[in-house]
Amino acid sequence: MTSIDVAAPPQDVQARTRAAVGPLVRAALDELPGETREVVEHGLAGQDFSTAALVLLSAAAFGDDDVSLIAVALEFAHLHEQLHAGLMGRTGAREVFGADRTVSAADALLSLACARLTKPGVMILNVALMSVVDGYVQEIGMAEDDDTDMAQHLGVAAAKHSSLPAAACELGALAAGATASQAAHLRQFGDDLGLARKHVDDVRGIHDALAAGRRTLPVVVAVNAGVEVDGPDSHPAVVAAGGVRWCEQQAELLLARGVNHLRQCNPRAEAAEELVRLARRVTTDRFVAVVPSQPTVT
Repeated sequence: MTSIDVAAPPQDVQARTRAAVGPLVRAALDELPGETREVVEHGLAGQDFSTAALVLLSAAAFGDDDVSLIAVALEFAHLHEQLHAGLMGRTGAREVFGADRTVSAADALLSLACARLTKPGVMILNVALMSVVDGYVQEIGMAEDDDTDMAQHLGVAAAKHSSLPAAACELGALAAGATASQAAHLRQFGDDLGLARKHVDDVRGIHDALAAGRRTLPVVVAVNAGVEVDGPDSHPAVVAAGGVRWCEQQAELLLARGVNHLRQCNPRAEAAEELVRLARRVTTDRFVAVVPSQPTVT
Protein backbone atom coordinates (compact mmCIF):
# COMPACT_ATOMS: atom_id res chain seq x y z
CA MET A 1 0.00 0.00 0.00
CA THR A 2 1.40 3.40 -0.95
CA SER A 3 1.41 6.46 1.25
CA ILE A 4 -1.74 7.86 -0.33
CA ASP A 5 -3.85 4.75 -0.73
CA VAL A 6 -7.08 5.05 1.22
CA ALA A 7 -7.08 2.96 4.40
CA ALA A 8 -9.46 4.94 6.63
CA PRO A 9 -13.22 5.29 6.17
CA PRO A 10 -14.40 8.35 4.23
CA GLN A 11 -14.74 11.59 6.18
CA ASP A 12 -17.16 14.41 5.45
CA VAL A 13 -14.55 16.88 4.30
CA GLN A 14 -17.20 18.98 2.56
CA ALA A 15 -19.04 19.56 5.84
CA ARG A 16 -15.76 20.50 7.51
CA THR A 17 -15.02 22.86 4.64
CA ARG A 18 -18.43 24.49 4.88
CA ALA A 19 -17.87 25.06 8.60
CA ALA A 20 -14.36 26.43 8.03
CA VAL A 21 -15.27 28.95 5.34
CA GLY A 22 -18.77 29.68 6.62
CA PRO A 23 -17.89 32.86 8.53
CA LEU A 24 -16.07 34.27 5.50
CA VAL A 25 -19.01 33.40 3.26
CA ARG A 26 -21.45 35.13 5.60
CA ALA A 27 -19.21 38.21 5.78
CA ALA A 28 -19.06 38.35 2.00
CA LEU A 29 -22.84 38.04 1.67
CA ASP A 30 -23.24 41.03 3.99
CA GLU A 31 -21.78 43.12 1.15
CA LEU A 32 -24.72 42.30 -1.12
CA PRO A 33 -28.13 43.97 -1.45
CA GLY A 34 -30.93 41.98 0.13
CA GLU A 35 -32.53 40.75 -3.10
CA THR A 36 -29.19 39.61 -4.51
CA ARG A 37 -28.20 37.95 -1.26
CA GLU A 38 -31.43 35.94 -1.26
CA VAL A 39 -30.58 34.42 -4.63
CA VAL A 40 -27.01 33.64 -3.59
CA GLU A 41 -28.11 32.02 -0.33
CA HIS A 42 -30.59 29.88 -2.27
CA GLY A 43 -27.77 28.71 -4.54
CA LEU A 44 -25.29 28.08 -1.76
CA ALA A 45 -27.79 25.83 0.02
CA GLY A 46 -27.44 23.39 -2.87
CA GLN A 47 -23.63 23.53 -3.10
CA ASP A 48 -21.62 20.59 -1.75
CA PHE A 49 -18.54 22.82 -1.17
CA SER A 50 -16.29 20.31 -2.93
CA THR A 51 -14.68 23.13 -4.95
CA ALA A 52 -13.67 24.97 -1.78
CA ALA A 53 -12.50 21.66 -0.29
CA LEU A 54 -10.18 21.12 -3.27
CA VAL A 55 -8.53 24.48 -2.56
CA LEU A 56 -8.03 23.73 1.14
CA LEU A 57 -6.74 20.19 0.63
CA SER A 58 -4.45 21.15 -2.26
CA ALA A 59 -2.87 23.79 -0.04
CA ALA A 60 -2.62 21.40 2.91
CA ALA A 61 -0.72 19.01 0.63
CA PHE A 62 2.23 21.44 0.63
CA GLY A 63 2.01 23.74 3.65
CA ASP A 64 0.02 25.27 6.46
CA ASP A 65 -0.98 28.50 4.76
CA ASP A 66 -4.45 29.95 5.32
CA VAL A 67 -6.13 29.77 1.91
CA SER A 68 -9.71 30.13 3.12
CA LEU A 69 -10.25 33.33 1.10
CA ILE A 70 -9.22 31.49 -2.07
CA ALA A 71 -11.56 28.65 -1.14
CA VAL A 72 -14.44 31.10 -0.76
CA ALA A 73 -13.56 32.74 -4.08
CA LEU A 74 -13.61 29.43 -5.98
CA GLU A 75 -16.86 28.35 -4.35
CA PHE A 76 -18.41 31.65 -5.41
CA ALA A 77 -17.03 31.17 -8.93
CA HIS A 78 -18.56 27.70 -9.04
CA LEU A 79 -21.95 29.03 -8.00
CA HIS A 80 -21.58 31.82 -10.59
CA GLU A 81 -21.20 29.12 -13.25
CA GLN A 82 -24.10 27.09 -11.85
CA LEU A 83 -26.43 30.09 -11.91
CA HIS A 84 -25.57 30.74 -15.55
CA ALA A 85 -26.11 27.06 -16.37
CA GLY A 86 -29.55 27.31 -14.78
CA LEU A 87 -30.32 30.35 -16.91
CA MET A 88 -29.63 28.39 -20.07
CA GLY A 89 -31.65 25.42 -18.89
CA ARG A 90 -34.40 27.54 -17.32
CA THR A 91 -33.88 25.70 -14.02
CA GLY A 92 -32.63 26.37 -10.50
CA ALA A 93 -32.63 29.96 -9.27
CA ARG A 94 -34.24 31.19 -12.49
CA GLU A 95 -37.39 29.25 -11.69
CA VAL A 96 -37.58 30.82 -8.23
CA PHE A 97 -36.32 34.36 -8.74
CA GLY A 98 -36.49 35.01 -12.47
CA ALA A 99 -33.75 35.67 -15.01
CA ASP A 100 -32.91 39.28 -14.08
CA ARG A 101 -32.25 38.60 -10.39
CA THR A 102 -30.30 35.46 -11.24
CA VAL A 103 -28.02 37.32 -13.67
CA SER A 104 -27.43 40.06 -11.09
CA ALA A 105 -26.55 37.48 -8.44
CA ALA A 106 -24.16 35.66 -10.77
CA ASP A 107 -22.39 38.92 -11.62
CA ALA A 108 -22.13 39.83 -7.94
CA LEU A 109 -20.61 36.45 -7.15
CA LEU A 110 -17.92 36.94 -9.77
CA SER A 111 -17.05 40.33 -8.27
CA LEU A 112 -16.87 38.82 -4.77
CA ALA A 113 -14.64 36.02 -6.05
CA CYS A 114 -12.17 38.30 -7.82
CA ALA A 115 -11.95 40.61 -4.80
CA ARG A 116 -10.59 37.71 -2.75
CA LEU A 117 -7.84 36.69 -5.16
CA THR A 118 -4.46 38.13 -6.08
CA LYS A 119 -3.94 39.33 -9.64
CA PRO A 120 -2.31 36.02 -10.71
CA GLY A 121 -5.21 34.19 -9.08
CA VAL A 122 -7.74 36.28 -10.97
CA MET A 123 -5.94 35.45 -14.21
CA ILE A 124 -6.10 31.71 -13.49
CA LEU A 125 -9.79 31.96 -12.60
CA ASN A 126 -10.51 34.03 -15.71
CA VAL A 127 -8.92 31.40 -17.96
CA ALA A 128 -11.02 28.71 -16.27
CA LEU A 129 -14.28 30.63 -16.70
CA MET A 130 -13.50 31.44 -20.31
CA SER A 131 -13.05 27.72 -20.90
CA VAL A 132 -16.47 27.09 -19.36
CA VAL A 133 -18.03 29.72 -21.63
CA ASP A 134 -16.34 28.18 -24.66
CA GLY A 135 -17.75 24.81 -23.67
CA TYR A 136 -21.28 26.18 -23.57
CA VAL A 137 -20.84 27.87 -26.95
CA GLN A 138 -19.61 24.65 -28.52
CA GLU A 139 -22.44 22.70 -26.90
CA ILE A 140 -25.06 25.00 -28.43
CA GLY A 141 -23.59 24.48 -31.89
CA MET A 142 -23.47 20.72 -31.42
CA ALA A 143 -27.08 20.60 -30.27
CA GLU A 144 -28.18 22.54 -33.34
CA ASP A 145 -26.34 20.08 -35.59
CA ASP A 146 -27.38 17.00 -33.56
CA ASP A 147 -23.68 16.19 -33.34
CA THR A 148 -22.71 12.75 -31.98
CA ASP A 149 -18.93 12.95 -32.36
CA MET A 150 -17.59 11.54 -29.07
CA ALA A 151 -14.32 13.51 -29.18
CA GLN A 152 -16.24 16.77 -29.42
CA HIS A 153 -18.61 15.77 -26.64
CA LEU A 154 -15.68 14.91 -24.38
CA GLY A 155 -14.01 18.21 -25.23
CA VAL A 156 -17.12 20.14 -24.28
CA ALA A 157 -17.53 18.11 -21.08
CA ALA A 158 -13.93 18.85 -20.08
CA ALA A 159 -14.28 22.56 -20.82
CA LYS A 160 -17.47 22.90 -18.81
CA HIS A 161 -16.78 20.58 -15.90
CA SER A 162 -13.01 20.28 -15.42
CA SER A 163 -11.81 23.88 -15.64
CA LEU A 164 -12.92 25.10 -12.21
CA PRO A 165 -11.81 22.00 -10.23
CA ALA A 166 -8.45 22.24 -12.00
CA ALA A 167 -8.13 25.94 -11.10
CA ALA A 168 -9.12 25.23 -7.50
CA CYS A 169 -6.37 22.64 -7.10
CA GLU A 170 -3.77 24.80 -8.83
CA LEU A 171 -4.56 27.93 -6.81
CA GLY A 172 -4.53 26.05 -3.51
CA ALA A 173 -1.20 24.41 -4.28
CA LEU A 174 0.47 27.62 -5.48
CA ALA A 175 -0.73 29.55 -2.43
CA ALA A 176 0.95 26.99 -0.17
CA GLY A 177 4.30 27.24 -1.95
CA ALA A 178 4.12 24.35 -4.41
CA THR A 179 6.48 24.48 -7.36
CA ALA A 180 5.12 25.06 -10.85
CA SER A 181 5.55 21.35 -11.59
CA GLN A 182 3.72 20.30 -8.42
CA ALA A 183 0.90 22.75 -9.09
CA ALA A 184 0.61 21.42 -12.64
CA HIS A 185 0.14 17.88 -11.33
CA LEU A 186 -2.52 19.10 -8.87
CA ARG A 187 -4.21 20.96 -11.70
CA GLN A 188 -4.33 17.75 -13.74
CA PHE A 189 -5.75 15.91 -10.73
CA GLY A 190 -8.59 18.47 -10.58
CA ASP A 191 -9.08 18.28 -14.34
CA ASP A 192 -9.45 14.48 -14.27
CA LEU A 193 -11.72 14.68 -11.24
CA GLY A 194 -14.04 17.13 -12.97
CA LEU A 195 -14.42 14.99 -16.09
CA ALA A 196 -14.88 11.82 -14.03
CA ARG A 197 -17.66 13.56 -12.14
CA LYS A 198 -19.33 14.49 -15.42
CA HIS A 199 -19.39 10.81 -16.44
CA VAL A 200 -21.01 9.92 -13.13
CA ASP A 201 -23.56 12.73 -13.37
CA ASP A 202 -24.52 11.64 -16.88
CA VAL A 203 -25.13 8.08 -15.71
CA ARG A 204 -27.20 9.27 -12.76
CA GLY A 205 -29.22 11.58 -15.00
CA ILE A 206 -29.71 9.22 -17.92
CA HIS A 207 -33.50 8.90 -17.54
CA ASP A 208 -33.98 12.68 -17.59
CA ALA A 209 -31.59 13.04 -20.53
CA LEU A 210 -33.47 10.48 -22.60
CA ALA A 211 -36.82 12.05 -21.74
CA ALA A 212 -35.56 15.47 -22.80
CA GLY A 213 -33.70 14.22 -25.88
CA ARG A 214 -30.29 15.40 -24.61
CA ARG A 215 -27.10 13.91 -26.00
CA THR A 216 -25.23 13.13 -22.80
CA LEU A 217 -22.16 10.88 -22.83
CA PRO A 218 -23.82 7.46 -22.38
CA VAL A 219 -26.47 8.41 -24.92
CA VAL A 220 -23.83 9.39 -27.49
CA VAL A 221 -22.12 6.03 -26.99
CA ALA A 222 -25.41 4.26 -27.65
CA VAL A 223 -26.26 6.38 -30.71
CA ASN A 224 -22.83 5.66 -32.20
CA ALA A 225 -23.52 1.96 -31.62
CA GLY A 226 -26.65 2.23 -33.77
CA VAL A 227 -29.28 2.48 -31.02
CA GLU A 228 -32.46 4.41 -31.78
CA VAL A 229 -32.85 6.83 -28.88
CA ASP A 230 -36.40 8.08 -28.49
CA GLY A 231 -37.83 8.88 -25.05
CA PRO A 232 -37.36 7.41 -21.56
CA ASP A 233 -38.13 3.84 -22.68
CA SER A 234 -34.81 3.84 -24.53
CA HIS A 235 -32.93 3.38 -21.26
CA PRO A 236 -32.59 -0.44 -21.55
CA ALA A 237 -31.23 -0.03 -25.08
CA VAL A 238 -28.66 2.53 -23.96
CA VAL A 239 -27.55 0.19 -21.17
CA ALA A 240 -27.39 -2.76 -23.54
CA ALA A 241 -25.31 -0.73 -25.99
CA GLY A 242 -22.72 -0.18 -23.27
CA GLY A 243 -23.29 3.55 -22.74
CA VAL A 244 -23.60 3.30 -18.98
CA ARG A 245 -20.78 0.80 -18.59
CA TRP A 246 -18.47 2.91 -20.77
CA CYS A 247 -19.04 5.97 -18.58
CA GLU A 248 -18.39 3.90 -15.46
CA GLN A 249 -15.10 2.67 -16.91
CA GLN A 250 -14.07 6.14 -18.03
CA ALA A 251 -14.74 7.56 -14.56
CA GLU A 252 -12.58 4.86 -13.00
CA LEU A 253 -9.76 5.46 -15.50
CA LEU A 254 -9.87 9.22 -15.05
CA LEU A 255 -9.79 8.88 -11.28
CA ALA A 256 -6.83 6.51 -11.48
CA ARG A 257 -4.99 8.93 -13.76
CA GLY A 258 -5.72 11.81 -11.41
CA VAL A 259 -4.41 9.88 -8.41
CA ASN A 260 -1.25 9.11 -10.37
CA HIS A 261 -0.71 12.85 -10.92
CA LEU A 262 -1.27 13.39 -7.21
CA ARG A 263 1.40 10.85 -6.36
CA GLN A 264 3.90 12.48 -8.70
CA CYS A 265 3.87 15.83 -6.89
CA ASN A 266 5.04 14.38 -3.54
CA PRO A 267 2.27 15.84 -1.36
CA ARG A 268 1.83 15.45 2.36
CA ALA A 269 0.31 12.05 2.97
CA GLU A 270 -2.69 13.05 5.09
CA ALA A 271 -3.90 15.77 2.73
CA ALA A 272 -3.34 13.49 -0.26
CA GLU A 273 -5.43 10.76 1.37
CA GLU A 274 -8.24 13.24 1.89
CA LEU A 275 -8.02 14.41 -1.71
CA VAL A 276 -8.40 10.82 -2.89
CA ARG A 277 -11.32 10.22 -0.53
CA LEU A 278 -13.02 13.40 -1.72
CA ALA A 279 -12.43 12.47 -5.36
CA ARG A 280 -13.98 9.04 -4.87
CA ARG A 281 -16.86 10.42 -2.86
CA VAL A 282 -17.97 12.82 -5.59
CA THR A 283 -17.32 10.39 -8.45
CA THR A 284 -17.24 6.59 -8.41
CA ASP A 285 -18.80 6.13 -4.96
CA ARG A 286 -21.97 7.68 -6.36
CA PHE A 287 -22.40 4.82 -8.84
CA VAL A 288 -23.52 2.57 -5.98
CA ALA A 289 -26.86 4.35 -5.77
CA VAL A 290 -27.47 3.85 -9.49
CA VAL A 291 -26.24 0.36 -10.31
CA PRO A 292 -27.35 -2.35 -7.84
CA SER A 293 -24.78 -4.90 -6.82
CA GLN A 294 -25.01 -8.31 -8.45
CA PRO A 295 -25.62 -11.40 -6.30
CA THR A 296 -22.57 -13.50 -5.62
CA VAL A 297 -22.63 -16.98 -7.15
CA THR A 298 -21.35 -19.64 -4.77
